[in-house]
Amino acid sequence: TGGARRAGRGRRSPFQEILVGEDIEVQTNISFMEAAKGTSKDIVITPLKECGTCDGDGLKKGAKRSQCRQCNGSGTRVHFMQGGFQVAATCDACGGAGMTVPRGSECGGCKGSGVVRDRKTVQVDIPGGVEDGMRLRVSGEGDAPPTGTAAAPGSRTQRGDLYVSIRVSPDHRFSRSGSDILYTASIPLTTALLGGEVTVPTLDGEVKVKVGTGTGTGDRITLSGMGMKKLSGRSRAFTPTGDLKVEFKVAMPKYLTSNQRTILEVLADEMGDKTARRIMDIPKDG
Repeated sequence: TGGARRAGRGRRSPFQEILVGEDIEVQTNISFMEAAKGTSKDIVITPLKECGTCDGDGLKKGAKRSQCRQCNGSGTRVHFMQGGFQVAATCDACGGAGMTVPRGSECGGCKGSGVVRDRKTVQVDIPGGVEDGMRLRVSGEGDAPPTGTAAAPGSRTQRGDLYVSIRVSPDHRFSRSGSDILYTASIPLTTALLGGEVTVPTLDGEVKVKVGTGTGTGDRITLSGMGMKKLSGRSRAFTPTGDLKVEFKVAMPKYLTSNQRTILEVLADEMGDKTARRIMDIPKDG
């Protein structure tokens, strides 16, 4: 699991009604087969949580806030501009909270912020069919918002979310295109010419597939429904899957024994191939 990072600093909702904590972003690595089948990962994070010493208030025991004298508790101050214009702005004395905290009254555990760091392990369920680079959102597992001396008393709060970026390791056997997977099966020249049967791996074990007579390099067969699961936003009893495409590659021998060459030259004669090179002294009939 990679290190966690945060999108920024504590934020408020657009209407200033709810204090919203920051999101946390982490990365986790899974294997190709885990991506195919789905898995669970324990993600270690260090989110902000409510300070246990002051219960998120940000004040020492016995300390109290007082109404801001600069804005009389409104949180805003009106500035008079030239021409008779009036401009309302957030009070710089209380930061818009309408209340002030006596100097030295901040909680020692959280330094007045109302939140502290906490190490936590979150189990994240990763569904089958995820692709490299996808992000999963775990609602409410991000930072708690600062609720201490800088926040308005009684503010509603909402934790941020945890985003898990998925990195899928490549597999030496399969490549992937969406929900379809591709496997390249190497077959002997004789099997390609005569046809036969080869064993290929799948996500659920090995299976035997037929090789048609005259199969060439690049020819494919499709094993329907043996690919990756297709991700769907809806919960279904049956999850559709992609296909496994088997592509054949004819293994051409680089060296031939004299007996093998004799057989192939006879075959060339039988097939009327006049372009193949002959070096063996094969007697002709008649």
